[in-house]
Order: sequence, then structure tokens, then C-alpha cells
Amino acid sequence: MHATDDTARQERRPRLGRLARTARGLAVMALAVPVLTSGLGTGTAHAATCVLEENILQQDKLGNVFRTDVKCDNLTGDVYGRASYDSPLTGKKTSALSTFVCWTRGQPHSGGNTVWYYTKGDTAVSPFETFEGWGAMESNKLLTPSGIPHPFPGLPRCPWY
Repeated sequence: MHATDDTARQERRPRLGRLARTARGLAVMALAVPVLTSGLGTGTAHAATCVLEENILQQDKLGNVFRTDVKCDNLTGDVYGRASYDSPLTGKKTSALSTFVCWTRGQPHSGGNTVWYYTKGDTAVSPFETFEGWGAMESNKLLTPSGIPHPFPGLPRCPWY
């Protein structure tokens, strides 16, 4: 009797052809894609990206002019008036993608080198608001692609080195 019930159930259920099975599989995958990609940008590890840009024009509040920059994924952190931890804090970097206009040598940091990058902080720190957050960040705050050395190739050294 059990076998008869199974046979009856199979007869009621239509058999799917190859095309229908493929379509059903694609539909299931389409529903899964938002779940698989929803972690991108929420702290999930991803490949770092940096783009060197030339023939641009940026000027800091001290009158320095920059014609090349690198846009990189970065960690948030403090921006210092000079490439040293005993220098005044001039800004804070809160964004995850930022522009860095040159590099300089400074105090050794946890990145294992003395390279610092000049950038404009996302916010200025009192009493240095007139500098609009311009200052130096440690090189280990830039999330450069694997194998790319510091200083970033093609980015000029800062004029005050």
C-alpha cells in the first residue's frame, strides 16, 4: 500500500525538464545574492584599492599646491600637524576612502616604517580649525593592495621634507 501512495504522489507532481530545473536554480541563486553580498561595506574584509590621480589641483591652507594624489581605502584615525605623535592634532579622518596628496618621513609608527601621508581630515580639531584638518597620518592607515610598498609609487614626496 505504501508503494501505491508514492506512485500516486509522483503522478500528481509534474516532472521538471532540464530547462525548468535550470530556471528554478537561477531563481534560487538570485534570491541568495543579496544575502551573500550584504556584508560588503559593513567591515567585511575586501581587497584594498588605491588609484593614483595626476593633473589634479588641490591646495592646503598653508598655500602648498598638489597636482597628484592617491585615493585609497583607509582606516579612521587622527591627523597630526607634523609626522609625529607629539605634534598637535589638527583633524580626524572618519571616512573609509580618502585622498592623500604627498608623503613624508616622520616618527616610526606601528606600521613598521617612518612614512606618513599628508591629507585633509574629515573634521578639524580645535584650536586648529583654520587649517581645515590638514596634516599627516601614518602609512599603516592606508589600506594599500598587497605588495604595494610605502611610500605609494608615483605619489610625490611632500615639499617640506
